[in-house]
Amino acid sequence: MKKKLVVAAILLLATTAYAQFGPLDLGQLGIGRNGAAGGFRFNNGSCIVPGTRSGGNGEADTSAPRNINRAQFVYARVRYHVHNWRRGGEVPWHHDYPDGDTMFPDNLGRLTSVATDPEQFQIVDIDSKDLFKYPFIYMSEPGYLDLYPDDVKNLREYFDRGGFLLMDDFRGTEGNMGQYLNMAEQMAKVFPDRQIEAVPANHPIFHSFYDLDPKDMLAPYFNPGESGPVEFLAIKDSKDRIQVMIDFNNDISEYWQALDVGTCSLHESGRAVELGINYAIYAMTH
Repeated sequence: MKKKLVVAAILLLATTAYAQFGPLDLGQLGIGRNGAAGGFRFNNGSCIVPGTRSGGNGEADTSAPRNINRAQFVYARVRYHVHNWRRGGEVPWHHDYPDGDTMFPDNLGRLTSVATDPEQFQIVDIDSKDLFKYPFIYMSEPGYLDLYPDDVKNLREYFDRGGFLLMDDFRGTEGNMGQYLNMAEQMAKVFPDRQIEAVPANHPIFHSFYDLDPKDMLAPYFNPGESGPVEFLAIKDSKDRIQVMIDFNNDISEYWQALDVGTCSLHESGRAVELGINYAIYAMTH
């Protein structure tokens, strides 16, 4: 309880106003097409903020090394190849950059004993050996991921060395699973011998720092025909440790980015911060 009061107080200082969206109760859903347990709720509104407040569509942002302390926690965003059928607008890997990237390590440093600060973020290319410098990496909108042979080889070596990947910000419904199916197809290139599976509510990743119930998580937006229930999926190694955490029908970086904008529920934004902290602590201790 004390930790939750602390995170609420800090987030309150960072947020000038917020809109509280009520949940849309869809009742108990059965096992979905992607194999995750149902029963999750949606927002019945939208708290989407601009993809980036720094301008541009991401094409000008590169993986040039920034002045960061690699002895501390670094939030690393993966720049990947995008399917050529994805046309126009901001490139998918760039969504929420750099606001989500600064807000997450900032709160991680404030709420835990992890050494980091808001400037501890770096874009890293998916086919670069620099990937191995970052034990925790983030991938936005993996539904548009297109893995080349060198990407596959590099990613597999990254995971074999113990790396952790968070996939976030993509969606689908029973009748519109294109983004999910593409993600699954691409990751099967990396792990032809592993399956994507649901992560149960009692899994340690939801209790590594904060005790969270994943069924209480609300997505920051709900688009009928595009978005289904929030689902937490994973790819594990041979010792049952999560190496790829998959937030499907969710976008916790949207909440991080919105902390000082005032467009999202403070309650939900705080939960997204807590969830991200759990991911980071789990990745660094497993």
